Amino acid sequence: MIVTDSRSASVTHRADGDVVWRTLARRGMVFSECEAVDHLVLDAGGTLASRPDDGTDLVWYVLAGGGTFEAAGEPPRALAADGMALVPAGAAARLTCAEPTALLALTTVPERVSRRLPRRAPCM
Repeated sequence: MIVTDSRSASVTHRADGDVVWRTLARRGMVFSECEAVDHLVLDAGGTLASRPDDGTDLVWYVLAGGGTFEAAGEPPRALAADGMALVPAGAAARLTCAEPTALLALTTVPERVSRRLPRRAPCM
C-alpha cells in the first residue's frame, strides 16, 4: 500500500507565478494506463498548459479556486472548484488562474496506446 499527501511539494516551478507540484502516484504504482496523478497549487495569474506533443490524455479537476480554461477552437470557459476539464492527447489547452488554485491532474495514455499494453496489476 502507498499512502501520500500533498503537504510537501516535490517540485516548485517559478514561471508564470509559483506552481507547487506534488506527484501523488506514477506509472508502476497504478495500472499501466495511468502515467501520473499530480497535486498542483498555482498562484493567482499562474497558468497550466497542456503539452500536445506528449501524447497523453489529461484530466484537470479543480479542488479550490479557479480561472479561465481555453482550448483551441473553443470559446474560453470558467473552471471553478469541483469543475473538471478533459483534454485529449494532442489538444492544446490552458488554464489561467484568477485566484490561488489547487487541482488534481490525472495523466493517462490514450486508448489507442493502452490497448496495446500488457494487462497488469499495480505493484505496491
